Amino acid sequence: MRNPKFLGVYSRRNVKGRKGRIPSWFAWILPDGSYAVQPLDQAYTPLGPAEAVSPEEFESLFKLEPAILAVPVITPDFSWLGMSRPGAPQKAKSAAQERVIKARQVEASLRDSFDKALRGLSRPRDRKAALASIERIAGTRQGIVKEHKHMFRDFGVALRKKALLELALACAGRAVELSPDDDHARFNLARLLGMAGRFDDANEQLDIAQKLDPTEKVYTRLRKHLDRERK
Repeated sequence: MRNPKFLGVYSRRNVKGRKGRIPSWFAWILPDGSYAVQPLDQAYTPLGPAEAVSPEEFESLFKLEPAILAVPVITPDFSWLGMSRPGAPQKAKSAAQERVIKARQVEASLRDSFDKALRGLSRPRDRKAALASIERIAGTRQGIVKEHKHMFRDFGVALRKKALLELALACAGRAVELSPDDDHARFNLARLLGMAGRFDDANEQLDIAQKLDPTEKVYTRLRKHLDRERK
């Protein structure tokens, strides 16, 4: 099943009974054909969590604003949206909500530990312990769910900026492991593999990414870059 696809920034027609007016929304189409929208402020920063919207409501109330090129920095957690729709059993709602709460607690704890470890890298006496801590975080299994792919992606980006390529690869690999059908995660891993000189592995990840989304042109550009680097 494909991941939610980002559609762009939309405006919303005001409706009776809604207090105030939120002019801009990020919008996604979900794998089941329904939609999710997220309200934005004037700087196109999210004001709150994503909301489930039926296809009928989306078509009647929301309009694409192609001149606004803002994109989300972090993809929202869509896992609970199906449970928020009318008709979902109460027991299922409670189970889904509990799962989301636990996942967020795990993520908050790991992000806090990761941030502390990053700060420790700059202190010579703490660097060895900080590297060991990051390695443990990258290998964490308990409490990890698919939605944590974004967390591991963020860790990989931060570690790449610190020139810790092997640890960055480990985190990017976890993102792919958690969401093997995410072409963006495959692309991120391919880029890091290319930086490490592992061109065959990088191209293998690109092959999968392009099969998942044949229309994404950046994958072709990365492949050409890898071919030049190999030479």
